[in-house]
Parts: sequence; C-alpha cells; structure tokens
Amino acid sequence: MHNPIQKVTLSDLLSKIPDNDFDWYIFEIEAIGVAPKGMSMPEFENLVLESERGYNISWTELWDLSKNLCDLNSLILVSATNPITFEALEKSSSIIKVKLEIIDSSIWELNLYEDFS
Repeated sequence: MHNPIQKVTLSDLLSKIPDNDFDWYIFEIEAIGVAPKGMSMPEFENLVLESERGYNISWTELWDLSKNLCDLNSLILVSATNPITFEALEKSSSIIKVKLEIIDSSIWELNLYEDFS
C-alpha cells in the first residue's frame, strides 16, 4: 500500500495562529516562490539577512508570502512586542510572542508564548 508523505506548508502552520496585528520579523528565509514587493527571491533573502532586527512584515503580508512559496528550506520568524536582534532571540524570550523555525525543510518548530485563548 502506497502512503504518500504530505508536505507541511508555512500556510498550514500560520493557520494555527489566530489573526492578529502583531509585529512580525523574518530573520532568515531560504525559499522558492514569489518574494514580496516585486523583489526576486534572492534579493529578498539577502535583504532579510542584512536586517539587524529582522525584516518587519505584517500578518497580512506574511499570509500573502506564505501562499506564494512553492518550497521553504529555512525560516526564522518571530513575533515580538518590541524589535529584537537575532543575537537577543535566545536571551529575550519575555518579549517574544511566537517563534517559528524551519531547518533544512524537514524540522519545523513552532513556539507560542502568547495566550491566544
């Protein structure tokens, strides 16, 4: 019997988070698809990596991006009450609401620090 593996998408994971007006920051992305604001994906990936406090993106823009990705190899995405540097991510969990990390397209870790009930 053939049992195909179902691929989890960023949209699948975002659907687990209620709609919100949080500040979202992308610290790393390696993907195939359509980048925001008319950029090529390599341009967008470089812009994200060069952003000291992450690439700021709204919930709506994040949803749009997730729907335009064909493949996602790596991602570090954070929602925080204040802008945060990459170096402070591990030390400043008190201001982090959500952290999503994708490693090598096969390990997905979603941490919710905000009470959504």
